[in-house]
Amino acid sequence: MVGGVHTLLPLVGGVLAGGLVGGSITALWARYRLAAQQHTPAAVPALARTPARVRLLMAVEQVVGALPQAVLVLDNDRRLLYASPQAYRDFGENLGSIERHPAFQSAMDKLATRPPTRSTEIEEARIVLDIPLHRVVHGFFQKTAFSKTQFLGENDRLDGGQHQSVLLSFVALHDVTEAEMTERQQADFVAYSSHELRTPLAALMGFIETLQGPAADDPEAQREFLDIMAAQGRRMQRLLDGLLYLSRVQMLEHQRPRGVVKLADLCTRLQNETSILFRQNDAKLVVEPPSHPEICVVGDEDQLLQVLINLVENALKYGGCDTDQTRQDPLMVTVGFHKAEPLGGWPVGPGVVLSVSDNGPGIAARHLPRLTERFYRVPKTSAMVQGSGLGLAIVQHVITRHGGRFVIESTVGTGTDCLIWLPIAQPDVVSQN
Repeated sequence: MVGGVHTLLPLVGGVLAGGLVGGSITALWARYRLAAQQHTPAAVPALARTPARVRLLMAVEQVVGALPQAVLVLDNDRRLLYASPQAYRDFGENLGSIERHPAFQSAMDKLATRPPTRSTEIEEARIVLDIPLHRVVHGFFQKTAFSKTQFLGENDRLDGGQHQSVLLSFVALHDVTEAEMTERQQADFVAYSSHELRTPLAALMGFIETLQGPAADDPEAQREFLDIMAAQGRRMQRLLDGLLYLSRVQMLEHQRPRGVVKLADLCTRLQNETSILFRQNDAKLVVEPPSHPEICVVGDEDQLLQVLINLVENALKYGGCDTDQTRQDPLMVTVGFHKAEPLGGWPVGPGVVLSVSDNGPGIAARHLPRLTERFYRVPKTSAMVQGSGLGLAIVQHVITRHGGRFVIESTVGTGTDCLIWLPIAQPDVVSQN
């Protein structure tokens, strides 16, 4: 990014040195002269009050406007002279907030203290916006002086009191919100995965040392410790399986599936796969048949089945985790397949909603935005329920690959609804498969 700023000024300087002239500049100058006649001089930007400056502004606009990045051009009084089209596309109404931001102004203060001879030096600023959305913007600031003599026309002249050069500040803006979020998630991934593996490994090493020492001649203790070691081994196996599956899903995330999945078949497979989970406790599973069994979606049937299994397992594990011991009714998990309502807040176009709902303790609203992050678990339940913290991350990536939408709604004391919207397969796609 910094390199982009380094190449910007030589490019501008080269074009400016070429002395851009022509009808377009003449027209621009005529427009500014008309503005000067209709308004007070103060209303006309200082940079546009002489033909030489108009030529400079026109050259800057032509060069900066062709750059594939967001660039602002300001005069020596910090007035915005030009914003590239990419700047408007990337930041739009946020441009004013960026200019007024203390970090932006601080970088401009530093530029103001430098002589024009140090124009190759760059100031940087990290600009954090929280309204209307959280955004992190990196700004790179550079100031240079342009001689007005190279932009004089045949009939133009410089008055003795005029400055011989024009100072311009160039600011390249780069939105790093997503990059910083990805970097944070990667750091969290390494930290959490190391922690999740370290805990069972430490337990295994501890029991091995015990079996080699104090429990070497105690058959009963050996059986107990071996059972615990086997459980810890299975925990590590689940974590590694989850990581490998998530990795495979992420590799395919940008490749839309081409198969056709019939909802009725998906419903039948889900019943067969999950019914055994509910035989060992008082919880009840209800799988409602699709309201339109002939409906199909374009997708990977195995991945969609895994998504529903993950959601059902989560509902069973965490829905039954009543930390306050207030629920009297048995846990009920309900799976449904319904056509999406046109005004239900879903994307435009025909779609189907797959839902997994439970009447468990619910989840506080502050946790909902983070539930699909890798390794994130609601603090109160993480100590009571063993899990990898990868299930909902896998769900999110699979649904993204299918061009769908995943929403979690929950009310403490009432329960949780996991909703998946998927586009319905068009008839011609179904017939081809």
